[in-house]
Amino acid sequence: MTLDTALAGPAQAATEIPFDADLARIRALALVLPGALPTGVNGIRVAASIRPRKVVIAGGDDSGVVMPRTAFQVVYPDATVMIDSGLDQETHNSFGGEEPYYADAFAKLQRALDAARLILLTHFHADHVAGVLRAANFVDLARKTVISTDTAHHLVNTPHRPHLKLSEEAITNFVVHDYRRYCPVAPGIVLIKAPGHSPDSQMVYVRLQSGREVLHSVDSAWIMDNILQVKGKAAPWVKEDVPSVIGHLRWLKHLHETEPNLTILVTHDDIRFNAVTQSGAIGAELRI
Repeated sequence: MTLDTALAGPAQAATEIPFDADLARIRALALVLPGALPTGVNGIRVAASIRPRKVVIAGGDDSGVVMPRTAFQVVYPDATVMIDSGLDQETHNSFGGEEPYYADAFAKLQRALDAARLILLTHFHADHVAGVLRAANFVDLARKTVISTDTAHHLVNTPHRPHLKLSEEAITNFVVHDYRRYCPVAPGIVLIKAPGHSPDSQMVYVRLQSGREVLHSVDSAWIMDNILQVKGKAAPWVKEDVPSVIGHLRWLKHLHETEPNLTILVTHDDIRFNAVTQSGAIGAELRI
């Protein structure tokens, strides 16, 4: 197999690389840092893209799929932690076309970022980082924003959008760290290295006081059906490590089928967002 074949979005037949993340180890690490565990997780949609299902999942048809651009908030008794930061309208428009943008929702997200004790950016793609990078108070936000060394590298050298390129000086404002496989960053929260969708991709595990668990799969899947069918994306513009992504999807499907206490989040699935908020697993309003 050539490298080009391995990176092609639709190449579903590529060799699968098993994802062997250890949920028991992740659960133990969630309890390592002292302090109260979080009480809940909230989500918000700040924009959306409409894509044909045939590019969202291999073998899909021409029907439209609403793909929201989301961020999530982990709530503690006395603080909040944000997972990703959404994107401003200019960055949203840079993706092309006239697609939905929810300015009022992004304003709420901006206030939540300002109020958060910590911000976690899962990878360098524009819809995850622009809310911090484009903020008027960038320095204040960056100083409480955790990014991996891989994410820092991409923000400086290969930004997802040219206007998001950061200087070496600007990147020093962030909390930049490296870790091997798992990293507890706050009580109940563990980062999980999951390169595939991008070289710096991470998933986020959250353990709540109630004992319920939330796993944000970020962009390993675009919609829940990618997980349920173990089928990757088929968007020609998306260059992924397909064998790794298929391994992520199979691991996530196994968790979905065997861990009823665990709620899986997917960044760009409007139907899934509605399901988890309507069930009460995730709150639909940010705490500000």
